[in-house]
Amino acid sequence: MKNSFITGAAVLMAANAVSKILGAVFKIPLTYIVHEEGMAVYNTAFSVYIMFLSFITSGMPFAVQKLTAVAHSRSDEARAGLIVKIATVMLVASGAVGSLILWFGADFLALAMKEERAVWAIRALSPSVLLVAAATAVKSGFQGRSDMVPTAVSQVIEAIVKLCAGYIFAVWLSGYGTQLAAAGAAAGVSVGEFIASAILIVWYIAAFKPKKKCAAGKREIMGDLMAVAMPMMLMSVIGSFLSVCDTSLLRMSLLNAGLSSEEARFVYGSYTGYAMTVLNLPTGLLATLGISIIPIAAGAADKGNTERIKSVAKRGLGFSAAAGMLAFVMLFGFGREALQILFSNTNSADLLMTASPSVLFICIMQLTGAILQSTGHLFRSFLSALTAGILRMIVTVILASRPEFNIYGAAIGSDIGYFAGAVMNLVHLAVCAGLKREYLGIFIKPAAAAAVVLAVLGPVRNIFSGIEGVIGRTAVSVFITAIIFVLIMYILREKNKDSA
Repeated sequence: MKNSFITGAAVLMAANAVSKILGAVFKIPLTYIVHEEGMAVYNTAFSVYIMFLSFITSGMPFAVQKLTAVAHSRSDEARAGLIVKIATVMLVASGAVGSLILWFGADFLALAMKEERAVWAIRALSPSVLLVAAATAVKSGFQGRSDMVPTAVSQVIEAIVKLCAGYIFAVWLSGYGTQLAAAGAAAGVSVGEFIASAILIVWYIAAFKPKKKCAAGKREIMGDLMAVAMPMMLMSVIGSFLSVCDTSLLRMSLLNAGLSSEEARFVYGSYTGYAMTVLNLPTGLLATLGISIIPIAAGAADKGNTERIKSVAKRGLGFSAAAGMLAFVMLFGFGREALQILFSNTNSADLLMTASPSVLFICIMQLTGAILQSTGHLFRSFLSALTAGILRMIVTVILASRPEFNIYGAAIGSDIGYFAGAVMNLVHLAVCAGLKREYLGIFIKPAAAAAVVLAVLGPVRNIFSGIEGVIGRTAVSVFITAIIFVLIMYILREKNKDSA
C-alpha cells in the first residue's frame, strides 16, 4: 500500500511538474503577444471550455477508476476491460455533442461571459472536448490499476505540443488582432489534446488484451458506471456552474466598484493570467495525491477493510498537509520573484500573496474529497465543495464590489471558501474514517515548520541578496527554505518517536 501510493503520486507529480512548468512557459511568451487584454480573452474562453468538459466527462473518470480498481483487486481483468470499453463509447458520444454545442454556441457563450471577443477562442477549443472525452476512460483505466506512467507520459507530451503549437498559432495570428491571437493559443490546446489522446488509446490497446470474456453483461456494466458517475456528474455540473457564475459576477462586481470595462478586463487578466497561473502550479502538482489514493481506498472499501482505509487516509493526509503547507510558504514568500522570473511582471504579486493560503486548503480538500468519494461518501464531499463554492462566490461579490478591495475580493473569497470546504471535509473524514484524534499529530508538525520558515524568510533573503540575477538568488533562497522546512519536520518526527 505504502509503495504503490507513494510511487503513483511521485510519477504523476513529476509529470505534473513538467507539464505545469511548460504551461507557465507557454503563458510567458503569450502574455507578451496578447498582453492582459488577450489573457482575459483566452482565460474566459478556457473557463467556458472547462465548464463543458467538466459536464461531459464529469463523474465518468472517477467511476472508471473506482470500478476498474475494484475489478483489479478481484483479479477480474475482463470486467475491467469491458468497463473501459463501454465508458469510452459513452464518452465519445457525449463529447461529440459537447464539441458541436461549443462551436455553434460560441457567440452566445461569449456574450454570457461578458467577453464578446472570446468567440473564436471558444471555437478553437471546441474539438478538445471530443478529444479529451475519447481518452478519458482509457486514462482512468490505467489509473484504476495504479499505473500512472501512461497518464504521466501523455500529459508531458500534451504540454510540449500545446506549448509549440499554441505559440506558433498565436504569433501567426497576432497581426490580425488580440482576439484571433488568443484563438490561436487556444487552438494549440486542441492540437495537444489530439496527440495525447492518440497516445493513450494506442498504449491501452497494446497493453490490455483480456483472454477471458467478461461474465457481466453490457447493461450491468453501464448501470454500474452510471450509478457512480451520476452523483459525481451532478457535483461537477453544479461546481462548474458556480465557477462560471463566479467569473461573470466578478466581472460585474469590478464594474460596480467603479472600474471601466478596460480596467476590469486588465485586473481580471492580471489575476487569472498571472497570479492564478503561479498559484495553479503547486495546486496541480498536489492534486496527484488524491488521484493516486483512489484505487487503494476503493479496493480497501470493497473488501470492508476499515483499518486500511484509516491507514491510507492518515498517510495521505500527512503528505497533503506537509506539501500544502510548504507550497503556501513558498508562494507567500517568493511569489513576487516567481512572477518576475516567469512573466517579468510583478503587478499581481500582492494578489498572489493574498491568495496563497488557498493552495493549502485546496490540497486538503482534494485529498480528503478523493478518500470520501472512493469509499462511498459522495454526498459528504459534494456538500463541502458546494459550501466552498457558494461561500467563495458570496465573499467575492461583496468585496470585489467595494473600490478598496476590487480584484482582491476574489483572492480573499478564494481563501475563505476553500478553508470552509477543507474543514468540512476533515469533519466528514473524522466521522467516516475515525481520524479525529490523529488530526493534531498530522497538522502540528507542518504548521510548526511553516511558522519557523516564515520567521526566517527575511534573514534568508538578506544572506543571499548579494547573488546576482533574480533566478539564481531565488533558486538558492527557495532551496535553503525548503531544506529548513524538511529539517524541522524531521526533528519534530524524531522527537515524537522518542516521546512515544
